[in-house]
Amino acid sequence: MKSKISSYMFLTISSGIAQGFLLLISPIITRLYGPEEFGAFAVVLGLGALIGSVGTGRLEHAIPIARGPVDAVRIAFLGGMLVTVSSIIVLAFLKVLPSWMLPSGVAWNEFPLVAIPAIAMSLAFSQLINALLLRQRAIRSVGKNKMLQGGTAGTMQLVFGWAQFSSAGMIWAQVLGYLVGGISGMRRLSARGWMILWKRGANLKETFRTYRRFPAWLAPAALFNLAAQQVPVLALGYIYGLYEAGLYALVMRACGAPLGMLGQAVAQVYASEFRSYLKKPAGELAREYLLMLLKLFVVGIMVVGFLVTVMHLGGTLIFGERWANIGTVTSLLALMLLTDFVTTPVSMTLSYLGRAGLQLVWDAARLCAVVFVAGTTYYLSLRFGQFLVLLACVWSLSLFVHAFLTWRACKIEVIRQ
Repeated sequence: MKSKISSYMFLTISSGIAQGFLLLISPIITRLYGPEEFGAFAVVLGLGALIGSVGTGRLEHAIPIARGPVDAVRIAFLGGMLVTVSSIIVLAFLKVLPSWMLPSGVAWNEFPLVAIPAIAMSLAFSQLINALLLRQRAIRSVGKNKMLQGGTAGTMQLVFGWAQFSSAGMIWAQVLGYLVGGISGMRRLSARGWMILWKRGANLKETFRTYRRFPAWLAPAALFNLAAQQVPVLALGYIYGLYEAGLYALVMRACGAPLGMLGQAVAQVYASEFRSYLKKPAGELAREYLLMLLKLFVVGIMVVGFLVTVMHLGGTLIFGERWANIGTVTSLLALMLLTDFVTTPVSMTLSYLGRAGLQLVWDAARLCAVVFVAGTTYYLSLRFGQFLVLLACVWSLSLFVHAFLTWRACKIEVIRQ
């Protein structure tokens, strides 16, 4: 048990180190790359991550429950085939993409959209390899991969920045990070599954039939969830330009990293204790859920308040003169950052209770709400600050609805038992 706990602690710390390194070099990165270049990177990375995560059919989540090592490798191979096909389709679409669909004021040769399939495939490769390692309980290897991935991406962003590679340098550095992490993990995998796969074949049709519920149910949910997270930066790039998209992306990176590391630790503890809540007297689960939200709210107020203060007083000093508006943008997004921090660590409660259908409906509704914000901004010609305030309010309201639905599900679960 102690060994298992220490392994998961190592994984958490490794993720923190990887994120911390990227955060630590941000003041250098923001002096090598301007807001426009950062905005281009955010748009390409967002689209690539969306395609890479959904393009596998979410089969990386099927690997842990595979019937055996051969099945696990077959699932990974099928996921790789699916994301390859998806990336080829996307690449073909990008080749005929009309100029009016590009972000505001951007020429085709200045915007490396062709890197989107590369981001998608390298990210999917890394995710599938890590899933196979987790199945083998090689948790420490996954942690090392994450550190290697973050270290490679950050280091190469610095190198390409000094070489004045513009936004393409940030993008291809990220691709290299994913690839290095995936290749390192592949070397640590057991060769037995790969050898049997080579002899028996991939059996793609049967594998897809057996695990089809993952692309049928989890992929749409992931599509809605990830799209809702990426729509704001895409809308900013399209409506205003890459400068505004870059400001938004840097706030999400600089503030999201520390909030995400805290939230991940809380989420792991909450997940490990969840089953014990179900065994307590009636109403305990709903009370524990509300108590957890309250605790996170108190911590979130302090942390988000500290981040807003730092960005206001020292944002320009930390990130450079070109990022002079970073404090204002952080303030306008403070409500969004706070509600995201409060609800995300316990957001899996609906899935734990077997309410995946309700989660899927909420994900779709949130995406519609964010698209509504972008559409309203475009047609009413709202200013940049007005868009951020509207986005923060709608986003926070959607998370409040999710918390209410989760609380209701907790009460129903207790009554049912």
